[in-house]
Amino acid sequence: MELEEMKTIWGEMSAAIEKQKMLTDALIIRMTQADYRNKINKILIPEAVGSAVCFAAFLFILINLQKLDPWYLMVCGIMSSLIIILLPVLSVKAIYKMHSINIGGNNYKQSLLEYSKGKLQFVFVQKLTFYLGSLLILTLVPVMGKLIANADMFKVTRLWYCYVIMFPFFYWFATWVFKQYRKIIQGAENILKELEI
Repeated sequence: MELEEMKTIWGEMSAAIEKQKMLTDALIIRMTQADYRNKINKILIPEAVGSAVCFAAFLFILINLQKLDPWYLMVCGIMSSLIIILLPVLSVKAIYKMHSINIGGNNYKQSLLEYSKGKLQFVFVQKLTFYLGSLLILTLVPVMGKLIANADMFKVTRLWYCYVIMFPFFYWFATWVFKQYRKIIQGAENILKELEI
């Protein structure tokens, strides 16, 4: 009888230990998911604010599009509008792809594969943003000059002086943002890699 009791107690202890292990694993996965999403939110929040600013600028240009009298200002206005609305859509979509990884529902390999695809898309969008942002500066300065100051920047001022001042600042700012984002996505990747251990 003593042997039977020990087997029963041993079985109960094994079940309790297994249940505790499953709870611990689930807790680790939930904590990892929360840490991962917090890292990605460090990118998502500034991008959402930037998207709101872009949307407001898009509406401003769209509402005042008829004020862009010469054809070249109208072309600049249309190009600016398209770029201003395209950039936030691509950026938020790429970030959402990384943010929506279901760490608990996927195995380790699937999570890393989804993250890798999202990271590649995000890096591509950031590089595209650099080039389209440069084009946006070229087209937006004359448009805003006309809409805000009612001045044709091509005729009133030497437009190139504005570009000489703005492009170095834009290059520095875009490079700094990209480095910060790269650190954040590397931190998110490290969080995922810790799951393997």
